[in-house]
Amino acid sequence: MTKYPLLNVAYFGIVCSGVALAACLPVTGNRILGRDLAGADPQFSALPATLAVGFIPAPGTTRVYATLELQRLARANGIPVAAFGSICFELPMLRLTGEDATASMRQSLPPEAVLKIVELSNFDVPAGLIEFPIEGLEPPAPASHGVQFWRGHVTYAETRHASVWARVEITVQYQAVVAVKDLPPDNPIGAGSLRMESRTGPLEREKPATRFEDVLGRIPRRALKAGSLIPLAILADAPAVRKGDPVTVEVQSGLAHLRFEAIAEATARDGDMVELRNPTNGKTFKARLDRGSKAVIVITSGQL
Repeated sequence: MTKYPLLNVAYFGIVCSGVALAACLPVTGNRILGRDLAGADPQFSALPATLAVGFIPAPGTTRVYATLELQRLARANGIPVAAFGSICFELPMLRLTGEDATASMRQSLPPEAVLKIVELSNFDVPAGLIEFPIEGLEPPAPASHGVQFWRGHVTYAETRHASVWARVEITVQYQAVVAVKDLPPDNPIGAGSLRMESRTGPLEREKPATRFEDVLGRIPRRALKAGSLIPLAILADAPAVRKGDPVTVEVQSGLAHLRFEAIAEATARDGDMVELRNPTNGKTFKARLDRGSKAVIVITSGQL
């Protein structure tokens, strides 16, 4: 039986946790506040609404304010002392449902993904916002027949998290760029190393490249085997120059312009500051790469 309405599709409902806690009032913030006490007993309505009275209880426990504690609180805040009844607070607790988990998972999945929940965590957690980030989806183990373990969490009391999990089968159909041959790291990828394939299978945690233009000319940060998808996250722009490459330097000093060849002392990309060596006199200097193997620098006389 739902005790409180859902805030939106991503929030849990709130379920009574048993007769022993039926008299306890729900608290959802990270502190018990004056307005919480006032909601339990109107005699405390004089308390500032945002006055922090105490910490919320741990999940599955209660926080009880007994008569003597309430009387001390009343005296400290100028409230007439009375024979207050005890006030009990608890965090709303519930069990993760397939409907709630599915709604959250769908926010992390592509629309065309086919999702089947095989198993859900079977314990009570505080009511809150369910999240199954794609980073929590583990690759399927070889013997799992496509079943993947997905770690999620519930955000409650504004900033706290409780872990939840699920075992799922996720199938997607997609076009992806595939390596035709082994790709070594830090080498630009050419068109002859790639092909486009249509694939059906589990969702990859690393988003694969789906267009040739996302891959051509770029370098992988790690080696890839032939037949592998090419994750976008491991690609970097190829350097404009590498150590030992010639660089055309245009020197501007007032109205004077000079052009000569220098040697790169390190790998660099367009826009980077790179150390260069003048082969004529052996001096080194720094310049910003303009386009490809061209650098423009404004220097003072005698710097080269």
